[in-house]
Amino acid sequence: MTTIKKNIMLIDIDGTFVYNSSEVSKEDLNAFKKAEKYCYMGIATGRSVDEIAYIEQANNLKLDYRIGFNGALIINQENDVLYNKPIAKATLSALIDYLEEHQVIFDALDGKSRLGNFKHEAKNQLLGLEYQYLRSPYAAVRTKNVYKINLRPDTLANASQMTKELKERFPDLSIFQVGQRRIEISADNTSKGKALLKIVETPLKTIAIGDSENDISMFQQAEVSYCMAHAPAYVKETATFVVPRFSDAVTHFINMQEGN
Repeated sequence: MTTIKKNIMLIDIDGTFVYNSSEVSKEDLNAFKKAEKYCYMGIATGRSVDEIAYIEQANNLKLDYRIGFNGALIINQENDVLYNKPIAKATLSALIDYLEEHQVIFDALDGKSRLGNFKHEAKNQLLGLEYQYLRSPYAAVRTKNVYKINLRPDTLANASQMTKELKERFPDLSIFQVGQRRIEISADNTSKGKALLKIVETPLKTIAIGDSENDISMFQQAEVSYCMAHAPAYVKETATFVVPRFSDAVTHFINMQEGN
């Protein structure tokens, strides 16, 4: 008997579905297969849509929604573009001026590749995306249609200070401190939570699973949310439940569906 899907589940990539940022574990992959019997499935990430597609192909998955760049690009299963918002050119230029002035280590994503002065040594974490290292990437980035920029401060303290300064200086950008030494920047008014609202049709129930600051907006909009136990305390406190792994979230969700 076919189960009528009444839910939509949005899943973060790094530290959640791809726990080690390079591959999906067998346990988490099996959990995904179980969840898709009950839910329309989507991935919502700061990464590119091409990297989402790489995960799909590598693991023989079929997603209903791909949400890239923290909500700046949304594509459905039929490859229709539902939302598309790169960083405005004037804002990008001002941001690059700031990065050059302060000699910030960063990489930029235009949807097809990454480029920057960050020396990315973990190629298995690129998820099929080309990376171009440039000692001085500023002029090249200005010519791109950039959806997201990752800043790479050297310490947690510097990351926190830079995040605060950037939010004051660039109120027309969406800025998230992710992990201990990464800041993610995308176009204004973009977030995973806003993306969720763009794709959900009533009476679908929404479930969100993630582990970082850029997942908070998604947790706040979802009816049920799960945060990974390794996340910072201020992220965990915004979720409905805290679990060790993605597979634990799915097990808990299915038990609720089946009344266990």
